[in-house]
Amino acid sequence: MKIFGFPLRTIAALALGVVAFLGATPGFAQSAPKGDAAVASSPKVTTQQHGDWMLECYDPAVNGMSCQIKQRVVHNESGQNILLMTLTYSPKEKSDMVQYVLPLDFLLAPGVSVNIGDFQAVARVNRCMAQGCVIEGKTEEAFINAMKAAKDQGRFVMMSRVGKKVGINFSATGFTKAYNEMRAQNSK
Repeated sequence: MKIFGFPLRTIAALALGVVAFLGATPGFAQSAPKGDAAVASSPKVTTQQHGDWMLECYDPAVNGMSCQIKQRVVHNESGQNILLMTLTYSPKEKSDMVQYVLPLDFLLAPGVSVNIGDFQAVARVNRCMAQGCVIEGKTEEAFINAMKAAKDQGRFVMMSRVGKKVGINFSATGFTKAYNEMRAQNSK
């Protein structure tokens, strides 16, 4: 089965980031396996912080992907998650896959503008759930290049229900190092 031209296993690997972002909610909660089954079913996760980007690697690999990078942005006052950016490289597909989880309560029709340096694109929301709206799929090489060249931050811009532009800033600090390490690990 394919979603946006990518095998379901590729999308499933990115979904791990969403589960980590959302935490164990009643919709995701399950009874923990007992004994050896618990050990066998859970991959070992190692993390490295590179600036504002975190590299997460799984042993054994999950759905053929060893590593992903992510950045979580929280609201200054409430501490609530307002953005999760996750990116992985699939050597089999020879492409970078992204998944963004944004807050609810914005207009979907105009899409979400992604701006970093000279790069600008409009992304369409794939689905919304109780925890947020998800944009996922293959990303442009121009986005990766813009992230590597950026000196500070990028911005997601969306329209509120009352027609006002709302922006969420994200950081490019540490992206290049995290991305290069993730890609090297996934290409082994």
